[in-house]
Amino acid sequence: MDLTRVFDSAHAVHAASVHMPLSLGLLGLPLAILALLAPNRWPGVRLFGSAFFLLICLAAATGAYTGERAASELVAFADKDIETVVAYHRLLGWSVAALALVTCVLLTASHFRARSGGRASAGFATLSALALAVVLLYTGSSGGRLVYGWGIGTPVAGADGTSGATLVVGGKAPDSMPVISPALASVAAPADATYTPNVLPIDPADAASITFTKDIVPLLEQHCVKCHGAQNAEAGLDLSTHAGILKGGDYAGPAVVPGAPDSSPMVLHIRGVYLPKMPKDVAELTESELHTIRMWIAAAAKGE
Repeated sequence: MDLTRVFDSAHAVHAASVHMPLSLGLLGLPLAILALLAPNRWPGVRLFGSAFFLLICLAAATGAYTGERAASELVAFADKDIETVVAYHRLLGWSVAALALVTCVLLTASHFRARSGGRASAGFATLSALALAVVLLYTGSSGGRLVYGWGIGTPVAGADGTSGATLVVGGKAPDSMPVISPALASVAAPADATYTPNVLPIDPADAASITFTKDIVPLLEQHCVKCHGAQNAEAGLDLSTHAGILKGGDYAGPAVVPGAPDSSPMVLHIRGVYLPKMPKDVAELTESELHTIRMWIAAAAKGE
């Protein structure tokens, strides 16, 4: 086993970085209580406590930062519940860092104001440390729900839902040369008729004749931009422009992977491989309409 491979994945780096603030943060509460109750016997305990909570702040900020990087690699969410928990988990992560910093400042103030207001500062520091411990418990709970409930950050999760999770992990492709995640490349073979609309064989010559303005824009305007347009971009996804399609939504990568139609999130959502199936609450695209989109993507998804 090559342990250095942990640095190859933002999800693995995040998992490795979250345990320190969790453990230190819970240990910080009894330390804050000690700083409140026994300042005279151990006069340096408040200063030590402030340094301890500064360490928690730095560790929590590191964990929150690695979490942001991990979130940027997510390809698609199975439903709104997952998206909500991810946003909630992100807010809690940064809140841990903020509360640790507040506790650090209060303990520092209590050390230098031991005779005038020091006890009050230490009292507020204890309350802040208590809030920190509570937020840490919710942070760990939401993170565990994402990993063990939905498979977020794991390399394998059933695309058909049989494992209790929907495939959500993959590399977010750079703008210049999108990269197909190995996990994505295997989830929807062209011959697979489990999902609808069915896919048809792509002829390269026919694909080369498809243009964005003439063939794709009318389809997107008819089926997609009501929910994913410039004025109402659900999940941050704007499909009204070529740039918006390549940019993708708040958490996903680009909506299309040029040259790889059956690994493109747009196609996977249209077929129902990714949930929710798109478009929602209306008739699905026809085989012909999906085929047009797939041919455009196969021919590099150009913006002309």
